[in-house]
Amino acid sequence: MTHETPPELHFPEDNPGLSPEETGDFPGSGSTAPGAASGRFAQLRAAVPQRTLRIALYVLPLVALANVAVLVWSLAGVDLSRAIARGELLALAALLAFVPMLANAARLSIWSRFLGLGLGFSGALKVITGTMVTNSVTPSATGGMPIKLLFLVGAGVESRRAVTLISFQAAEDMVVMGGLVLLCLGFSGFAMLEFLSSDPALLERIDMTVRTASLALLLSLAALALLALVVAGGLLGSRVRRWAARAGRRVRDFLAQVTGDWAAAWRRGKAIALVNLTLAALQWGVRFSVAGLVLAAFGVEWHPALYWLLQYLVQSISSLVPTPGGAGGAEAAFLLLFAPFAPVDALIPAMSAWRLLHFFLPLGAAALVFTLLHRAAGRTLAPGSRAQPAE
Repeated sequence: MTHETPPELHFPEDNPGLSPEETGDFPGSGSTAPGAASGRFAQLRAAVPQRTLRIALYVLPLVALANVAVLVWSLAGVDLSRAIARGELLALAALLAFVPMLANAARLSIWSRFLGLGLGFSGALKVITGTMVTNSVTPSATGGMPIKLLFLVGAGVESRRAVTLISFQAAEDMVVMGGLVLLCLGFSGFAMLEFLSSDPALLERIDMTVRTASLALLLSLAALALLALVVAGGLLGSRVRRWAARAGRRVRDFLAQVTGDWAAAWRRGKAIALVNLTLAALQWGVRFSVAGLVLAAFGVEWHPALYWLLQYLVQSISSLVPTPGGAGGAEAAFLLLFAPFAPVDALIPAMSAWRLLHFFLPLGAAALVFTLLHRAAGRTLAPGSRAQPAE
């Protein structure tokens, strides 16, 4: 089997985690068909994110200026020398805003090295920043995983390996976020639960959101099960049945490959998983601490654990809003949840400063980094050559 990988992305010596049998790079591994799938993914990635990226790079400065205008408006008549009690906390929040992006790229790079993909930190950083920029102009409810998958495949990562990388990070995020939520609940004396129970209207909205999402999930699963029964019964014709059988075999092989990667990680990657869990804890711990730092900078009493939980809830609510980057939803959720803890004259400018530092500052840096890495990658390629996904 021919295994074509871009020279600038492939480092055979950097494959300490998996043997050829485990990576599927041996005769009879059945990886030819997924290579074709990678080609289709790469075509989709070239058709969608590139265009979206160009739009984003034009729109982002305008949106950032609009947010600055809102910040200026919110500060109208506010004496900053008095409103900002601790300016060093704002500076610290601005610096910490870049930690999640860098930690995420480091995690992706470490797992890439374990799988022998040779993505490197710069390649991982390009994937992360490209995902951030593209996701900022798409509805937050769609999530960033499909976009990250397209960027990974476009970077030369075979589609199965891209799914493996994403599943590794998703599992780490679930473990870390669950642990941090429980830790912050304990440190805050479960004040979050008392706060939520004190607002029946908020509880009702959260309950309705959970019920709606659960119902949509159940209906989707029921529809898929019904479709599978209809196809298996041959009600849509033998051609559709044969196509479904081929697709089923490909999905089975796909899942078998991903499962093999997980088994290899379990056998040989425990230390790597521990390192990445630490980085994930740093990433999410810092990410949801920005709001508390900003409020403390404006003189509001700081409750680190409680404010971390509140910002986590703000992000969860804004992710359900069908607007690019959760625009509108994030601001409204911030004002709603932090209103009991801050006076209005500090809350509104703090909200604008938080949105600027937490979202637009790292997003602007991501756009700049992605552009520089993209141009650098273009200069390293020979004229007329183009990196192709691994087959």
